[in-house]
Amino acid sequence: MNKKTHTGGPGRAAPHARRKKDRDLFLAVPWLAAASACLLALWAIATYAWVVAQRIRYPYDLEWMESGMLCHALRLFQGQPIYAPPSVEFIPHLYTPLYPLIVAGLGHVFGDVSYVLARSVSVSAWAGALLIAAWWARREGGSWLTAAIALSLPLASFAETGGFYDLARSDSLQLFLTVAGAYVAYYARGRHADMVLAAVLLVAAFFAKQTAAPCIAFVGLGLLPSRRPSVLTLALAGCALFALCVWISNRASDGWFWTYIFRLHQSHPFHSHRAYIETPRVLLGLIGAGVLLLPWALLSHGLRRTDASPSDEHTPSSLPHAAAELLPASAHGLMFLAWLALGGFFTSMIGFGTQWAHINAYIPGVFFPSLAIAVAAGRLLHRSDEPRAQTHSSRRGRALRQTLVWTLLALSVYPRMRALVPQAHIPTAADRAAGDAVIEKLRSASGEVLVPFHPFYAHLAGKKTHLHRMGVWDVRGTVAGPVRGLQAAIVQRRFARIVMDDKVEATWHDWPELLAHYRIVERFTGPRCVEGARTVPSLLLEPIPQQDWVGERDAGHDDPAW
Repeated sequence: MNKKTHTGGPGRAAPHARRKKDRDLFLAVPWLAAASACLLALWAIATYAWVVAQRIRYPYDLEWMESGMLCHALRLFQGQPIYAPPSVEFIPHLYTPLYPLIVAGLGHVFGDVSYVLARSVSVSAWAGALLIAAWWARREGGSWLTAAIALSLPLASFAETGGFYDLARSDSLQLFLTVAGAYVAYYARGRHADMVLAAVLLVAAFFAKQTAAPCIAFVGLGLLPSRRPSVLTLALAGCALFALCVWISNRASDGWFWTYIFRLHQSHPFHSHRAYIETPRVLLGLIGAGVLLLPWALLSHGLRRTDASPSDEHTPSSLPHAAAELLPASAHGLMFLAWLALGGFFTSMIGFGTQWAHINAYIPGVFFPSLAIAVAAGRLLHRSDEPRAQTHSSRRGRALRQTLVWTLLALSVYPRMRALVPQAHIPTAADRAAGDAVIEKLRSASGEVLVPFHPFYAHLAGKKTHLHRMGVWDVRGTVAGPVRGLQAAIVQRRFARIVMDDKVEATWHDWPELLAHYRIVERFTGPRCVEGARTVPSLLLEPIPQQDWVGERDAGHDDPAW
């Protein structure tokens, strides 16, 4: 007698068919999570590219110290020194000189120093840093996809780290040289020539911006326990090159180089709460849930104690011996990058704790952890210890693990993109028109002009540039002060016109006797700075005629505008 097969009733699938369908749906979940993370990364990359395309050719300051950096490059372009006694002519920012040197050198190729040229250097350096980080993440983590997603986090966070990546500032150049030097040092495999190259790159990073110093120390300390001979080469070559560059710069500037890049920094107070409480809290918020991938991946390696990738057999160890005993060889790259991420954190803490620091100090604290997260995610997705013939349970476990990895990556990027308002970081047509009007006010002046908040605007108007407002603050009450010739230039009414920003209203005392010899002839609204300090050209001052000045002085004029 034939037995009837139970089908569960008309229109209903057999139990094993339903189980297979449910299993297939469950195994598809990682693909959905991966697709979501990829879309978020593409959103971040496309948004940042669009912002850069809108800003790179903007002819005025996106951030008020862009103007100062361009004046550094302009002086070098014109063959003038930048490290000299502070004067009405020029006061350098407290930075090392590599960035303006590069911009000045390119200026000789392209005919002049400009915003487009300076920002192109920064954009190129930032792209280079991302490419090295992505290659490093692929090499250690085994996945281009996790590299792209994790490294989209700094792009998604660009507004919350100051929006500095494409500015005429040295941050991106310093970051590029630092990650390049760290990469070369890690993969030198004991070759002394490669360590010398790494030393050159890392010293160059310091001479792009001093905040590279903590990361440089972390690179050396991370490699020291297992590669002492080659790290000794790194240290000796780096110290020798550093000492030579400092000696040459100091000798050429009569000691002013060291005064500006080191001694004046020591006069700035350090805010411990900002450094050790506020900065870690902010950075962990910016990095988000993805940071959990780092301890997970390290713990996973520690528990398995087996190689995760055959290619890692030749990866040089960079761990202390005790740590190397606890982790397999394949974890060394991840451990070094986790250590470097800690170095990025520490660099941001020291940077943001300094007086007048801005949120661009957060950049290394987001960038280097993102690189380590990219590697951790790749390792977790592609564990090589799993048997080829897998059971249903192991496949479900792998799907669950992969889903969680993709989800944590997505949860890091999504909040940053949701909070981002790209239009707020792009100047408007009204800003361009306002900038054109300011340049015309300067161009039509009969003599020299002073624009201390945006000194490069004088160059755009065909005039000579002078000091930057930040320099007045930097040297005030220090071993470098006072500013030579500033009061005399004001008293002698040297400038035919002076343009001040709105923020000067609270700091007239920084401009001795200005309101006794100049009067405000116009109040207006100039172009905004969309990054950094929100400061706007607002006041046009002209010299008080001699006869009016004498008459009003004798009358005891007490108008606060004086």
